[in-house]
Amino acid sequence: MTDAGTAPGGFGRRGRPGRLKGALGSHERPASALAFRLVLAWFGAAVLLTATALAAVWAHHTPLAVVFGAGFLGACLNVYWVRQRLRHER
Repeated sequence: MTDAGTAPGGFGRRGRPGRLKGALGSHERPASALAFRLVLAWFGAAVLLTATALAAVWAHHTPLAVVFGAGFLGACLNVYWVRQRLRHER
């Protein structure tokens, strides 16, 4: 006889397949690098916002400001995406 029916749901001793036990940061479930990626994403967005402002105000170079502005919007999308993944992980 097998022990497949011993845990709730019939998945054996380990519980549901694909689910990790333990708190985030424990030995059973190590912490991911998403928090560090979020810091880098915020830093990248700040740098691109500064570059956009400097290109528009100081250099008076509109095409460069548009390119940096598009990069800033992409960086904001990256911040949102990393925050959503971090929120889903916790």
